[in-house]
Amino acid sequence: MGIKMKIRKATIGDTDIIAEYNYRLAKETENKMLDKAVLKAGVGKLLEDENKGVYYVCEIDGKVVGQIMYTYEWSDWRNGLFLWIQSVYVDAGFRKQGVFKALYNAIKVMCDNSEGIAGLRLYVEKENDDAQRTYEALGMKASGYLIYEYEK
Repeated sequence: MGIKMKIRKATIGDTDIIAEYNYRLAKETENKMLDKAVLKAGVGKLLEDENKGVYYVCEIDGKVVGQIMYTYEWSDWRNGLFLWIQSVYVDAGFRKQGVFKALYNAIKVMCDNSEGIAGLRLYVEKENDDAQRTYEALGMKASGYLIYEYEK
């Protein structure tokens, strides 16, 4: 019998664990040390206002072991929203057990069942081959776009 996972929308009570996982995510993937106070405030603002985005978490035995967040991009070309998947993190002790797949599938089901959602998008580090293989195994494909940014 497999691990019993519970996927649920995050609440304000999840702020600390989500902020901690985001801190670890930045450190592991980009070797960035984020300001924990700023991070916690940013997570809290999103959890208080779904117009900014939505977090989902995965629980195993009552412990949050993974997270996924999405934000919105309006597409006039498709007359619908793209959900941008961000802040994906699975606790190191629970990786390779289907946690990300369960979180992703929860978002994908929403996409598939809503006429107002045009699709899902995410960005990934060019060198992160493992993540790219994971996304491709779930049916995603490289879009052909590069992302540029200006960061203040």
